Amino acid sequence: MHNFPVPYPDELIYSLVARSGIRSAITSSKQLLNQVFDDRKVIATLDLPSHLSAISSLLVNTGKFDIQRLIYEHTMFPIYAPFVSECTRVQAMASMESGSNGSVHLMLGAVASIVKTPGNFRSCSLCVTEQKQKYGESYWSRLWYLPAFPYCPKHGILNQSKITYHDNRHTFHLCDQIMCNLQLNNDNKDKEIQHYLAQKSQELLLLPCQKSPTKYQWSKFYNHLAHDFGCGKGTKQIAHEMIAERVTSKITIPELIVDFSMDTNWLRTIFRQHRKAFSYLQHLAVWSAFIPDMTVSEIIKEVKTKAILSVAVTKSFQPEPKSESQLIKEKRMKWRNLISTTPIKDARSLSGGGALYAWLYRNDREWLLAFNRQHHAKSVPRKEKVNWSARDRLLTKQLLKVIRRLDTIIEGPRRSKYYLLKQLKHSNTISKKLFLLPILSSALNRYHESVFEFQARRLVMTIIARKQAGLGVNRWQLMRYASLSEERIQPIVVKLLDWVVTGSNIK
Repeated sequence: MHNFPVPYPDELIYSLVARSGIRSAITSSKQLLNQVFDDRKVIATLDLPSHLSAISSLLVNTGKFDIQRLIYEHTMFPIYAPFVSECTRVQAMASMESGSNGSVHLMLGAVASIVKTPGNFRSCSLCVTEQKQKYGESYWSRLWYLPAFPYCPKHGILNQSKITYHDNRHTFHLCDQIMCNLQLNNDNKDKEIQHYLAQKSQELLLLPCQKSPTKYQWSKFYNHLAHDFGCGKGTKQIAHEMIAERVTSKITIPELIVDFSMDTNWLRTIFRQHRKAFSYLQHLAVWSAFIPDMTVSEIIKEVKTKAILSVAVTKSFQPEPKSESQLIKEKRMKWRNLISTTPIKDARSLSGGGALYAWLYRNDREWLLAFNRQHHAKSVPRKEKVNWSARDRLLTKQLLKVIRRLDTIIEGPRRSKYYLLKQLKHSNTISKKLFLLPILSSALNRYHESVFEFQARRLVMTIIARKQAGLGVNRWQLMRYASLSEERIQPIVVKLLDWVVTGSNIK
């Protein structure tokens, strides 16, 4: 692709692709995907995009934008990287280089986190003005898309749009195309805390590519932090009540509100042994209460100074030679008696049952496994909980109502199978059970809108709009405003277009 733009500071890859479409005068979203990625199925992802190797190859002549730089300077990856394991960080970067199929969000914990990624478009009107003055155009800055935190580090509360970028998953929207509404916040105390969080978030985004600390190092860091500020009990225990007093006053984000009725709330868990990654806002909330003057870079450096957990290598346990000794006979008899009255799985959870199972597994494994295979509980056939035949008929009736309603409306996107399914409730579940819904599947195959039908409908919509406006119907105008291209227009639509323009008969 020629004339591909160079990214501005902190510009998201999403914004870069949108600007490339304008530079090349491409109005079709699928054509833009084909030109940039050579793949018409790429999803327009705002925060953690994939297929970055294609973007890097388009910028190869600049000699600056390799995959690593694109990830760390033009995506939201840096706010996740320090808090996941090194293995996860490397795997996520590899997935972003090629196609990820959504795995990056899962790997980095964005899907399961209490701090959700934004779905709506956000912008800062003052930043947009500065961008236009400096560059002559505006773009989507990654500083506006911090998860659960709509705040600009320079100017404050961000404007938000009701439109989500999920509405059309293959379209890259320009910053100037989206109208964002002003959000108000008059709490001065909240503004101070939010400004601190915004500044630290920006520092986090500007961190260079580096190895991630381990979960053990994060655990040690927070344990030492609590004890350094007098929130410890003895040498290892944590006084969680004292920590709560310090941190809760710093929490202004609704997603971070601590449920003190739960012993496993996030504020307690972050000061225990880390078994999962915490979001950047959870870390920042704790840092703001204990070490507000330290920079993010200094904190990460301090975490890495904690000793890495070393696992002592011991000699592998050598079980006793298998023999018909009196002890083994006694253990076998106890296990037989236990299994005669209790299923194997339940027996292992009983008091003494787990220890007996473990002893036999270590010392008489072959006999134990053979015995258990002979005494497994027979599986009970599952009763069918759903009458799929009745549900099939009901869903088909609902689909036909949707189709009848859509038949009265000429506008709208292509009525593909996916689009028709999305008009039904619980569409995701239905799509996974289509093999149990033959009537519905048949209706989808019969009534979905084909490519040539959609092209013809777009052409008709354009003709009607231009006739009502009193405009001409030149061939190139119709093709442009109907988003039709010479390469992909269907033959039957070509005939329809010729008939409209020249008035010739269709043969």
